[in-house]
Amino acid sequence: MILIVDDQENMCWILSKILSKEGFSVKTAHTAKEALLIADTSEISAAILDFRLTDGNGFDLFLDLKKRNQNFPCVLITSYGSKKLREEASVLGFIAFFDKPFDNHALVTALKGALEKEC
Repeated sequence: MILIVDDQENMCWILSKILSKEGFSVKTAHTAKEALLIADTSEISAAILDFRLTDGNGFDLFLDLKKRNQNFPCVLITSYGSKKLREEASVLGFIAFFDKPFDNHALVTALKGALEKEC
């Protein structure tokens, strides 16, 4: 299952449709708190995390997921991209970074590639 975390409902809906068409099961969350509840009760294969959330940010959520022994590939998406943010994401261990709007195919390809490496 892919976890999508974005405070914009339309972004969750769009990504959910795209990933479902690719054969993935998907759960969505609009806050970090909601995402952690899902992670505690579901088996997640990968996550797409928005950087800016109403109750935190994608970096903190990423670290909270890792503290819970949730070690799965994560992609960071944001409308507020910068070179510094991209570098920080890479250092933390995100598999990919995409500025909104992004190429849907590139995001799906990054996820598939990371999941294939996990197997």
